[in-house]
Amino acid sequence: MRWFKQKTTDEWIEQTKNKIYKELYVLVVVVCAFSIFYNAFVNPEPSTIPVVELIILAGTGIYYMIRGWVLGIFSAEKEIHDRNSRLPMTAKQFIYAAAGGVLISVYFGVRSAVVYGEGMTQSIYYFFISSAGSLLIYMPAMLLVAFISAVFTSSKSME
Repeated sequence: MRWFKQKTTDEWIEQTKNKIYKELYVLVVVVCAFSIFYNAFVNPEPSTIPVVELIILAGTGIYYMIRGWVLGIFSAEKEIHDRNSRLPMTAKQFIYAAAGGVLISVYFGVRSAVVYGEGMTQSIYYFFISSAGSLLIYMPAMLLVAFISAVFTSSKSME
Protein backbone atom coordinates (compact mmCIF):
# COMPACT_ATOMS: atom_id res chain seq x y z
CA MET A 1 0.00 0.00 0.00
CA ARG A 2 1.79 3.05 -1.23
CA TRP A 3 -1.01 5.54 -1.03
CA PHE A 4 0.78 8.00 1.21
CA LYS A 5 4.35 7.47 0.07
CA GLN A 6 5.72 10.23 -2.08
CA LYS A 7 9.06 10.40 -3.74
CA THR A 8 10.61 13.76 -3.11
CA THR A 9 14.25 13.92 -3.80
CA ASP A 10 14.87 17.58 -3.11
CA GLU A 11 15.98 18.36 0.44
CA TRP A 12 14.82 21.99 0.15
CA ILE A 13 11.24 20.87 -0.59
CA GLU A 14 11.19 18.61 2.46
CA GLN A 15 12.60 21.30 4.73
CA THR A 16 10.14 23.88 3.42
CA LYS A 17 7.21 21.51 3.95
CA ASN A 18 8.42 20.77 7.48
CA LYS A 19 8.67 24.51 8.16
CA ILE A 20 5.07 25.00 6.98
CA TYR A 21 3.88 22.09 9.15
CA LYS A 22 5.68 23.58 12.15
CA GLU A 23 4.04 26.96 11.58
CA LEU A 24 0.65 25.28 11.23
CA TYR A 25 1.18 23.38 14.48
CA VAL A 26 2.08 26.60 16.30
CA LEU A 27 -1.02 28.27 14.86
CA VAL A 28 -3.28 25.43 16.04
CA VAL A 29 -1.78 25.53 19.54
CA VAL A 30 -2.21 29.32 19.74
CA VAL A 31 -5.84 29.12 18.57
CA CYS A 32 -6.61 26.35 21.09
CA ALA A 33 -4.91 28.24 23.92
CA PHE A 34 -6.80 31.42 23.00
CA SER A 35 -10.07 29.48 22.93
CA ILE A 36 -9.38 27.98 26.36
CA PHE A 37 -8.46 31.42 27.73
CA TYR A 38 -11.59 32.96 26.21
CA ASN A 39 -13.85 30.23 27.60
CA ALA A 40 -12.26 30.45 31.04
CA PHE A 41 -12.03 34.19 31.59
CA VAL A 42 -14.10 36.17 29.08
CA ASN A 43 -17.09 33.86 28.74
CA PRO A 44 -17.06 31.83 31.97
CA GLU A 45 -20.13 29.67 31.66
CA PRO A 46 -19.91 26.63 33.92
CA SER A 47 -21.49 24.36 31.32
CA THR A 48 -18.85 25.01 28.65
CA ILE A 49 -15.67 23.02 29.16
CA PRO A 50 -13.15 23.32 26.30
CA VAL A 51 -12.93 19.57 25.78
CA VAL A 52 -12.11 19.73 22.09
CA GLU A 53 -9.28 22.20 22.62
CA LEU A 54 -7.81 20.16 25.46
CA ILE A 55 -8.00 16.98 23.35
CA ILE A 56 -6.24 18.75 20.47
CA LEU A 57 -3.48 20.09 22.73
CA ALA A 58 -2.94 16.80 24.56
CA GLY A 59 -3.33 14.71 21.42
CA THR A 60 -0.72 16.59 19.42
CA GLY A 61 1.78 16.37 22.27
CA ILE A 62 1.17 12.65 22.76
CA TYR A 63 1.38 12.00 19.03
CA TYR A 64 4.68 13.88 18.77
CA MET A 65 6.06 11.98 21.75
CA ILE A 66 5.11 8.58 20.35
CA ARG A 67 6.36 9.32 16.83
CA GLY A 68 9.60 10.77 18.17
CA TRP A 69 10.16 7.67 20.26
CA VAL A 70 9.34 5.27 17.41
CA LEU A 71 11.58 7.08 14.94
CA GLY A 72 14.42 7.36 17.46
CA ILE A 73 14.56 11.16 17.51
CA PHE A 74 14.80 11.36 21.29
CA SER A 75 17.64 8.86 21.57
CA ALA A 76 19.57 10.64 18.81
CA GLU A 77 19.06 14.01 20.52
CA LYS A 78 20.16 12.45 23.80
CA GLU A 79 23.36 11.10 22.27
CA ILE A 80 24.18 14.43 20.62
CA HIS A 81 23.47 16.30 23.85
CA ASP A 82 25.59 13.93 25.94
CA ARG A 83 28.54 14.36 23.57
CA ASN A 84 28.42 18.16 23.80
CA SER A 85 27.44 18.71 27.44
CA ARG A 86 29.15 18.06 30.76
CA LEU A 87 25.91 17.02 32.44
CA PRO A 88 24.09 14.10 30.79
CA MET A 89 20.50 14.62 29.63
CA THR A 90 19.20 11.95 32.01
CA ALA A 91 20.66 13.83 34.98
CA LYS A 92 19.12 17.07 33.71
CA GLN A 93 15.73 15.38 33.39
CA PHE A 94 15.89 14.20 37.00
CA ILE A 95 17.01 17.63 38.20
CA TYR A 96 14.16 19.32 36.30
CA ALA A 97 11.67 16.77 37.64
CA ALA A 98 12.79 17.31 41.22
CA ALA A 99 12.67 21.09 40.78
CA GLY A 100 9.19 20.80 39.27
CA GLY A 101 7.99 18.74 42.23
CA VAL A 102 9.41 21.28 44.69
CA LEU A 103 7.86 24.21 42.79
CA ILE A 104 4.45 22.55 42.66
CA SER A 105 4.55 21.80 46.38
CA VAL A 106 5.62 25.36 47.26
CA TYR A 107 2.83 26.73 45.04
CA PHE A 108 0.23 24.59 46.82
CA GLY A 109 1.69 25.57 50.18
CA VAL A 110 1.52 29.29 49.42
CA ARG A 111 -1.97 28.97 47.96
CA SER A 112 -3.18 27.03 50.98
CA ALA A 113 -1.66 29.56 53.39
CA VAL A 114 -3.18 32.53 51.55
CA VAL A 115 -6.63 31.07 50.95
CA TYR A 116 -7.24 29.11 54.16
CA GLY A 117 -4.96 30.72 56.77
CA GLU A 118 -6.65 33.15 59.16
CA GLY A 119 -3.60 34.39 61.04
CA MET A 120 0.16 34.41 60.69
CA THR A 121 0.77 31.22 62.69
CA GLN A 122 -2.07 29.35 61.04
CA SER A 123 -0.87 30.45 57.59
CA ILE A 124 2.65 29.25 58.35
CA TYR A 125 1.28 25.96 59.65
CA TYR A 126 -0.90 25.47 56.55
CA PHE A 127 2.05 26.35 54.32
CA PHE A 128 4.30 23.70 55.83
CA ILE A 129 1.60 21.03 56.02
CA SER A 130 0.45 21.59 52.43
CA SER A 131 3.99 21.84 51.10
CA ALA A 132 5.07 18.64 52.85
CA GLY A 133 2.01 16.74 51.68
CA SER A 134 2.37 17.98 48.12
CA LEU A 135 6.07 17.20 48.16
CA LEU A 136 5.33 13.63 49.21
CA ILE A 137 2.86 13.29 46.35
CA TYR A 138 4.39 15.26 43.48
CA MET A 139 8.12 14.59 43.91
CA PRO A 140 7.79 10.81 43.35
CA ALA A 141 5.30 11.39 40.53
CA MET A 142 7.62 13.77 38.69
CA LEU A 143 10.63 11.50 39.24
CA LEU A 144 8.61 8.55 37.94
CA VAL A 145 7.79 10.49 34.77
CA ALA A 146 11.48 11.34 34.34
CA PHE A 147 12.45 7.71 34.94
CA ILE A 148 9.95 6.41 32.40
CA SER A 149 11.14 8.86 29.75
CA ALA A 150 14.77 7.92 30.47
CA VAL A 151 13.96 4.23 30.11
CA PHE A 152 12.13 4.76 26.82
CA THR A 153 14.89 6.86 25.29
CA SER A 154 17.63 4.48 26.39
CA SER A 155 15.70 1.41 25.21
CA LYS A 156 15.33 2.88 21.72
CA SER A 157 19.02 3.76 21.54
CA MET A 158 20.03 0.19 22.45
CA GLU A 159 18.28 -1.27 19.39
